Amino acid sequence: MKTRIFLRSLNLVLGGLAIAAFVACGDDGDGGAGGAGGGTGSGTTTGSGGATSASSGTTDPSTSTSSTSASTTSATTGAGAGPQSLEMIDDMEDNDNAINAAGGRVGYWYTFNDETEGATQQPPPDPEGTGETPFTMTALEPARGQSTYAARSWGSGFETWGAGFGFDLNSPEGAKAAYDASAYTGITFWAKGTTSATVMISDPATDPEGGSCTDQCDKWQKSLPLTEEWQQFTIPFADLKQGGWGDVAPNPQIDATKLYSIQFQVGTDPEFDVYIDDLAFYN
Repeated sequence: MKTRIFLRSLNLVLGGLAIAAFVACGDDGDGGAGGAGGGTGSGTTTGSGGATSASSGTTDPSTSTSSTSASTTSATTGAGAGPQSLEMIDDMEDNDNAINAAGGRVGYWYTFNDETEGATQQPPPDPEGTGETPFTMTALEPARGQSTYAARSWGSGFETWGAGFGFDLNSPEGAKAAYDASAYTGITFWAKGTTSATVMISDPATDPEGGSCTDQCDKWQKSLPLTEEWQQFTIPFADLKQGGWGDVAPNPQIDATKLYSIQFQVGTDPEFDVYIDDLAFYN
């Protein structure tokens, strides 16, 4: 069984504080991808909108009392105005493996990889869902303003398509179901890393649960040009494209009425270390 942690009240309070602090500005390039099977969940795992184009700013607020006010470094994603309102998916401050139990969402962070022999990933995958090594958050030293924890995965040696981490949006008792996110324009989050990464979101056409694909599920995605400084990425659903390696979805854009998972994947870089924080839907 996957580890289940449902003490969310503190997390919801902190999530509200984080929502009040969010801002965004800037812009980003296209991209994404992964080889066959990348991030489809076919490898090992742990545990179990609107038309407005938004933008993302990049700042490092580690010396500020606000989680977003600090010096600007460089711009990264999209074009247009930033998010006006947020629905926090997870601010990570409770240091458990569950996303916020709010808005009908029930999900748990996990890791996955291509199972290259001799490669390593932390937190380690738990394909059987035993809960012996649940995904836990990483303490930030120094803190990113008021944020003291983030989701993180790191490792080395993957040679086929890479590794990643993420969560399902609606998986009560481990049974994955679709989640309606059509009230939102896209997602926004803070990230940093030693290598580039790809954010991937699946719908019925790009997830095995939808029945349209199996081992060639090419999820809706966008590349993230990560640096070792924190950046905020704000990505409209309309900006997501398939990677171009697997089954082609019959619809030209993601079906936001039925989302299954949000994942972050790295490729075959010799080493990787990726942090994600304050992940939210936005309008």
